[in-house]
Parts: sequence; C-alpha cells; structure tokens
Amino acid sequence: MRSPLKLAAAMLLVGCGMLRAASSEPAAAAVAPSREEIQAAVAKLRLDPNLGHERHTRTLRWVDSKSPPPADTPRWLVGLFYYLSRAGSLVIWIAGAIVAAIAIVWSFRFLRARSPDTKTARPRPVSHVGELDIRPDSLPEDVGATALELLNAGRVREALSLLYRGALSRAVHGFGVSIQESHTEGEALRVVVAGLDVTRADYFRELVGLWQAAVYAGQPIPIAPVAALSSQFAATLGTPA
Repeated sequence: MRSPLKLAAAMLLVGCGMLRAASSEPAAAAVAPSREEIQAAVAKLRLDPNLGHERHTRTLRWVDSKSPPPADTPRWLVGLFYYLSRAGSLVIWIAGAIVAAIAIVWSFRFLRARSPDTKTARPRPVSHVGELDIRPDSLPEDVGATALELLNAGRVREALSLLYRGALSRAVHGFGVSIQESHTEGEALRVVVAGLDVTRADYFRELVGLWQAAVYAGQPIPIAPVAALSSQFAATLGTPA
C-alpha cells in the first residue's frame, strides 16, 4: 500500500510544479519595455526606407467641406491656390496700411483747414501797373506837395503823372485794393469804386478822367483841377504808413 501512495504524492508534486511554471510566464510577459528599448526599436524602424521618412502632401478642398479633392488634382494647381491664399493676406495688409495713411493725411489737412489760427494767404500787392512804378518807396513822402511844386514849375504833365501813380499806390498798398499789373485805367477805376468809399472813389474818378484826356486824347491839361487834386491828395488818400 505504500507504493501507490508514494506515486500519488509524486504526481501531485509534478502537477504543482507545472502550475507554478505556467503562472510565471504571463507575469514575465506583462513587464513593460524600458525607454532605451523603445528608442532602439524606433531607430531600427527609421532605417527602413519604407517607414523612415516624413512627407507633406497639399490637397484642395472647400473651406466648409471636410471631403478631400479628387486624387488626380495637379500639384501645380494645389501650389497655386496655396500661394494665392498666402499672398492675399499680404495684399490685404498692404491695402489696409495705405488706407490708414491716406486717412491720417486727410484728417491732418482737414483739421488744419478748420483751425481758427489758419489765415488765408493774401495775394502779394503789385509793384507796377502797366509801366507805372507804384511802389511806396518810389514816391515822395508828400505826393500832393511835390505835385504842386512841379505844377508851379510849369511841369503840368509830370505833376499829373505823379498824382496818378500816388493814387494807385495808396489804393493798392494803403487800402488793399486788388489792382492788377495788367489793368487799364478803366479797370483800375472800377476796382477802386467797388473797394473804396464815395469820397475817395470820386477823387480817383476825376484824376483818371484828367489822365486819360491828357495821355490818350492829347488834350491840354488844365492847371486848376490838377492844383485842386494836389491840395486834396493828403486829406483824401492819407499819408503812407
């Protein structure tokens, strides 16, 4: 009876050993690989010409659509649309900068034009009317008195010319009347009548009448009216500032 018992015990020990060996294999398989092992495996895969390279592929598709374009789309067409999309944003930025610059310049000019300190530039007074020099520096300080001296010396035409030059000079440089260099006697008279008061306008009208009669009509110059205009010059047209 002892030999069967020994055989059964031996078989039980062998079965337990097999169960223990079988249970140790899954435990060994469940151990995670180390970082070095993973890097070595990745490096090995990269050596494979079919797996070791990255490739970028551009495709066309509608903005609101997730479906890819046809597989036979030419690469140059894809590149063209890609370039246009990048260039379009640059054009928008440049156009925006130009519009902003124009707006700044326009605002600056508009504000400067509306500024109360801005003064309208007045045209520069002329120095000659026809061939007559009407600059204040070219005339004597007392035009009327000098004209009387010329008249007493028998130089009637020169006295009348001095009075006419002096009247033009006072109208332009003293009262701001815009007589132009090309104005005739009649045009100058119209501007003076429109810009001066009645007394000065009448004085200028009588003086121009005498001047036109002497220069264009060749009539003799009466001494009395020239003497009266010489005496009234300072009181009517004033003295230069």
